[in-house]
Order: sequence, then structure tokens, then C-alpha cells
Amino acid sequence: FNSVISAWANNGGGDAAFRAENILERMEVLYRQTGQEDVKPRTVTYNAVIDAWAKSGELDGAHRAELLLGHMMELFETGHNVDAKPNVRSFNTVLNAWAKSGVFDAPVRALKVLSRMEELASSDWDDVLPDATSFATVINAYARSNTFGKADSAYEVYTYMKEMYDATGNIKLRPNNIIYNSVLNACAFTMGDFEEQSRAIEIANSMLMGLDESPYGKPDHITYGTYLKVIANQMDPSPARTEIAANVFQKCARDGMVGGMVLRQLREMGMADEEFEELVGVSIWKAPSLSDLPSSWTCNVIEGKRLRRRQFR
Repeated sequence: FNSVISAWANNGGGDAAFRAENILERMEVLYRQTGQEDVKPRTVTYNAVIDAWAKSGELDGAHRAELLLGHMMELFETGHNVDAKPNVRSFNTVLNAWAKSGVFDAPVRALKVLSRMEELASSDWDDVLPDATSFATVINAYARSNTFGKADSAYEVYTYMKEMYDATGNIKLRPNNIIYNSVLNACAFTMGDFEEQSRAIEIANSMLMGLDESPYGKPDHITYGTYLKVIANQMDPSPARTEIAANVFQKCARDGMVGGMVLRQLREMGMADEEFEELVGVSIWKAPSLSDLPSSWTCNVIEGKRLRRRQFR
């Protein structure tokens, strides 16, 4: 049963989520009728169905995911299924569902889930204590939303997490690249007046410098690419914008962190061809790729799963 549910969860789409939950309901009925351990839904089973709803794209997908989380808690607290106790993955998957939901109040919903995790953790539910992924996902909920002031809100979530880490030393709360990059992403997609844009740039500068000086990580290709997106989105075309982009790209190249996103964002910066060619060594009209660049500029780029493993060490 678990393998079938996981397969549907990985399949994506609303139909997959409905099918996964139908299988879960059949398991619950069979277990109540027979008491057989091999059909007993466990935490991993429920998590897979929650994940299916997070990936479903359904308008009520996040709501369905959170309802299922509440069902898990009720089963555990009443003793009807002590093997259905939610863990941090259960909550993080619900957070991800809200972040992806597109619902106008998704950040508020995500913050409520995060607060609930903290409440439970203070009541001896140690396995639901929020971790860096929890906070990064809440920040991502802000980044994906149309909330006014989301750069400030994302920065506040980061600051709160950092204060918790400083106070407790809990390694699971240690700020990593994903946290910094998530705040930068919120800055990149901030909307509003000049003051709002200026604040987003100010926060982005703080995050880039903070990560560069951090003992826990250094700017990677995602950091530099996202920062360039901040500059492109929040500054009007001007010599000052071009100069900032050039300085950031040069540091990125020195760090060996010029990845595909960095090069793409630089091309979209709107530089004159001669400015771009002077910086990169290739005309923008030739659609340069990473293979056209010196290997020393790209040597430290790590993509995909290897990047995620490195960030959460």
C-alpha cells in the first residue's frame, strides 16, 4: 500500500492526490476491521498523501493537506493509531503545500502552522521542532505571494530563526544557503513603490554580505543569480545598475560560481553588447553558454541533489 501511495504522490496532479487518499482510507478501514499490522497506516503513509496534496495543484490542495495533518494528530492523541504521530516532515510538507498554493493568505496560513510546531515542541513533541527547512518554506510562501512588504516579512522570519539558533545552538536551525537564497528570492519579487523597492535592495545587500561573512556557508550560483534578479527587478536601467551587476558578476567569477542562472540573469540585465562582451568575453548576440567561459569561473558550481545535500550538512 505504501509503495502505491508514494507512486501516486510522486506522480503529481489532483487525480493522483485523490487516488492516494482513497488508498489511505481503504487502509484505515482494513486496519479497523482486521487489526493487521501490515495494513496499518503509519506516519510515512500519511506524509506521502500530504505530499500528494502539496504537489496536486488543486485549489484546496493545501487545505486538504492540513486537514490530513489534523487527522494524524487526532489519531495519535486519542490513541487510535499511535503510529500516526506527525513529525517535522509532516508539518514541513503542509508548509510546502501552503507555499505552493497561490492562496492570497498563504503566508499567514504557513506562519500559523509554524507557530503550531513551536507550541507542540514546547510540549515535549521534540520531533516537530521547526528546522531550517520549515523557516525557508515559510519565507518561500512570502516570496510566492502578492503580499505587500514581503521582503521585510521574509527578513523577519530569517531573523527570528537566527535568534533561535543563537540562543539554542540547535544545528537544525543553523542559517544555510537555502535560507539566505529564499530571502533574496522574496526581495527579487517584491512589488510596490520606490520605498518598497529600495527596502528590498537594502535587505538583499544585507543577505548577500551576511552569507559572504557567514561561518556556515558562502554565496553559491543561486545566491548570485537571485541577487542579479533583485537588481534587475528593483532598479531601473542605469549606469549604476550596470556597475552593480558587473561587480557582482566579477566576484561570482572569482568564486567559481558562474552557473546557468547567473549567466541567464546577466543576459537579461539589458546591458549594451560592448559592456556585456567586456565583462564576459563573448558577445551577447552569440548566446554564450557556460562552455564559452573560463573553467575557473564555473568550477565550484554544484547542481541538483548534490547541492541540497551540501547545504543541509
